[in-house]
Amino acid sequence: MPRKSNKYEFDQIWIDKSALQYPSTHIIRDRLSKIPADIVDDVQGLKHSSDLNLAKRQLILTINRGVAFKACQGATQDVVCCGYHTIDLMSGCPCECTYCVLQHYLANNPMTTIYMNIEEVLNSVKNFLTVNSEKNYRIGTGELSDSLAYDHITGYSKIIVSFFSAQPNAVFEFKTKTANIDNLIGLKHNGRTVVAWSMNPQRIIESEEFNTASLDERLAAAKRCVDAGYRVGFHFDPIIHYKGWEKEYKEVVDVIYEVVPQESIAWISLGTFRFPPNLKTIATKRFPKSKIFYGEFIPANGKMRYFRPLREEIYGKMREWIGNRSKYITPYLCMETPQVCKHYNSISE
Repeated sequence: MPRKSNKYEFDQIWIDKSALQYPSTHIIRDRLSKIPADIVDDVQGLKHSSDLNLAKRQLILTINRGVAFKACQGATQDVVCCGYHTIDLMSGCPCECTYCVLQHYLANNPMTTIYMNIEEVLNSVKNFLTVNSEKNYRIGTGELSDSLAYDHITGYSKIIVSFFSAQPNAVFEFKTKTANIDNLIGLKHNGRTVVAWSMNPQRIIESEEFNTASLDERLAAAKRCVDAGYRVGFHFDPIIHYKGWEKEYKEVVDVIYEVVPQESIAWISLGTFRFPPNLKTIATKRFPKSKIFYGEFIPANGKMRYFRPLREEIYGKMREWIGNRSKYITPYLCMETPQVCKHYNSISE
């Protein structure tokens, strides 16, 4: 069973020899000076299937030799995508969410990995944005890890905010379940950075989202960011169906608008609980007390999903509750089927 502490700790650091030329390597090593570290010639030899609970506490500092900036990997012809682009600056997450697809996706490469060549990666983003200057892009880092969970170690947020503050055709999004926002306060962001939180009722946070900030902590962090001039976003994803879900999700919607001015909200997304079939075996072994995988699901577009009528009901109610609180925001659906999106978009505003 994974630990449930709020400390993001490591037992060992492995440093790729080729990463020694980058300043971030030495900054992170100094910040984690009490943790044993070894330099290796080839970190590929460290990447293999192993116990996830132990592997997450092994930290690899290396460089991204692949394509770090790309269109969202979740986008396929079978689901509707919002046009998101992602930057891979790390892989692996200290948050312990029972439903997290990374348990399946990173099964053969479970060690926490942070890439040191952030300046090179951002340069590739700059080249892309320059070539495609006629289009606007929404870009984030929250695909293979929580965007801010390790920011007290990396300090990457300061580099990212500074970079995107000068990009006229892009908005950057930090997506997080933490309250690790200290580095963001006081930065000149020019309105080009949005800080966003995954949202669920406190009941779900306590039972399914271990090692994350509480609902109150997430909202307090959002308020701090708004006070610092940032726009914020909220992602109700995954929305989990259970007895009494309507009351508790509506309460989350209401408290968001009690804490955050509606004009400061950049966007809200909705997505119901879905998972690749193989995830159930992994997740129920790691989190035997979780009951969310034992509902009624059907295979659709490569994932196990709630029945379509139930998903449409959930989205309709969420849209109504949000619409009652805001004249600015119409929530969008994330990674849904074209049929459900068509039905959702046909709902009278």
